[in-house]
Amino acid sequence: MGVFETKKKASSVFIAKDRLKVLLVSDRVNCTPDALEKIKNELYRTVSKYMDVTPESFEVQINRTDIHIKLTGEDS
Repeated sequence: MGVFETKKKASSVFIAKDRLKVLLVSDRVNCTPDALEKIKNELYRTVSKYMDVTPESFEVQINRTDIHIKLTGEDS
């Protein structure tokens, strides 16, 4: 990393990219971004009842035909 580069810039790019993904998905599935976030939160709460997961390791991808839940973490 250079002298004038900061991690904040990288994180703002990530945030903008994530927001764009949410908008694109909400447009494709004909659902508001708030409703998508509620769906993701409800899926997380449901899965966390039965498995030990953290919000950082839980990823949901929704499109018109599928809902994909991806759990990430360390391999044992």
